[in-house]
Amino acid sequence: MLSFLIYDMKVAVALLVFYLFYRFLLRKETFHRFNRVVLVGAAVMAFMLPLCIITIHKPMEVVPVVPEPVAVAMDLPAQELAPMVETAAPWWPIALIGLFWVGVAFILARVIISILSIFRIIRQGELVREEDGCRIIVTERDIDPFSWMKYIVLSRKDWEGDHAPILIHEKAHIGYGHSVELLLVDVLSAFQWFNPAIWMLRADLQELHEYEADDAVLRTGTNLKEYQYLLIKKAVSKSGYSVANSFNHSILKNRITMMSKSKSPLARGLRVLYLLPLVCLGISLQARTVYVPMDKDSEKNVTSEQEEATVLNVRADGRIECGGQAYSIDQLKDIVPAHGDGQPQQTVQLIAAADVPVGVINDVKMELRKIGSLKIRYALPADQNEVTRYMAPLPPTPVGNEKYGVSQNFPGVDRKNIFVVRINSADKIFFGDAPRQDDAEMLQVGKDFLRQHGKETRFSFQADRGTSYGAYVHMQNLLVRIYMEVRDEKAQSVYGKSLEELTPEERSQINYMVPLSISEAEMKGKK
Repeated sequence: MLSFLIYDMKVAVALLVFYLFYRFLLRKETFHRFNRVVLVGAAVMAFMLPLCIITIHKPMEVVPVVPEPVAVAMDLPAQELAPMVETAAPWWPIALIGLFWVGVAFILARVIISILSIFRIIRQGELVREEDGCRIIVTERDIDPFSWMKYIVLSRKDWEGDHAPILIHEKAHIGYGHSVELLLVDVLSAFQWFNPAIWMLRADLQELHEYEADDAVLRTGTNLKEYQYLLIKKAVSKSGYSVANSFNHSILKNRITMMSKSKSPLARGLRVLYLLPLVCLGISLQARTVYVPMDKDSEKNVTSEQEEATVLNVRADGRIECGGQAYSIDQLKDIVPAHGDGQPQQTVQLIAAADVPVGVINDVKMELRKIGSLKIRYALPADQNEVTRYMAPLPPTPVGNEKYGVSQNFPGVDRKNIFVVRINSADKIFFGDAPRQDDAEMLQVGKDFLRQHGKETRFSFQADRGTSYGAYVHMQNLLVRIYMEVRDEKAQSVYGKSLEELTPEERSQINYMVPLSISEAEMKGKK
């Protein structure tokens, strides 16, 4: 839910920028219909822009903090892990979320009440059908004329008097769909109730509606002075129904001024093109960098490493396909030669569908360790995502050591510095002290923990054998991203540059300040 508030704040910033653009460049022009499109489009675009995210993939150097394998594990029971990271949940996010939704409910309730009030008047009034499909409601109430959807509401006094200009005005509102626009903006306003820009935008939109309807009246040949006098005479009250278009609107002075104003040159409408760089800037600020780890001992890029890797396609039943042939796990030594002194390290790429149980992948990984020193690369099929994770070289496994890489604890590490991540066989994620599913929320919680505990932080990642491979790889990616984003923050604070702009020496210093420590707990579940 907190991630939605972050999204809504981005909407607020975009909306403010777009509205200020309109306010200073287009508001005084006579392009009423064009300005309507700009205002409504700006409101909708502000809500869409934060959803337009460009992903940029960049190579990342993974630096292990110990000479042990990256995939070292700890054999602590799950019930002992949870208390390690229990922290008091801050009250302010809950209060902020509650306040936000109270505001949303209040605004939506006000809109609904306004609509219900209009329906009550329509239901109680006398219906007069026009040939053009318009429905006129004559009411005994002493109210100003207004329109909503296909209905025009007039008091008995106005109906019996000279109502021709009034009908032309209100029919223009109906013909241009002004009520639909107001209703749309009212719904958007509910989610931006705290933002003054949305209320100013709504007021300006309603003002444009009146300008456009006034223009429609004058184009029928109605005398300008007589029409202006009618407006002044009617300006003694207002309808009070926020979702409706009222004939007597409070912007009377502006309306009279706009009627007498010369038409703006068409070239001034081209000012709207200034919006394009604003939109491009907004999208660029939304760009997200995904770091793809690479072997720090090699200058080769991802593509070249892929070309040299032995590719193993792992199936859910444990069958392994390589070069068009099928093998069992016990036959891996026939595919990947054992590593000896003086021989180059073998790079193995494991590819499996997202729904393959991760226990099968673990069995393959453990068998590869027995073969010798390997570089293991995890990947999803090409149609399910890009290569997502590289493991550092794994030293050979002593014969008969079935629990290779499993340690009973983190020597010398205070348990309060251990952040536990678990994924069960149903792919439910327990991230820290609570079950979570939202990536943005987990990213924020993980970064907060890393900032608080600094170099002492240890992320313990545990998966069940029944956990899906896709969820396993996705969580690996997320944990690495936590470190990379905190490292980038540290680079900005120390050097005033982003992580990618640092020299190798500066980057090494940042890596030392924020050392990557992600350990895998022993996998749970039966083989």
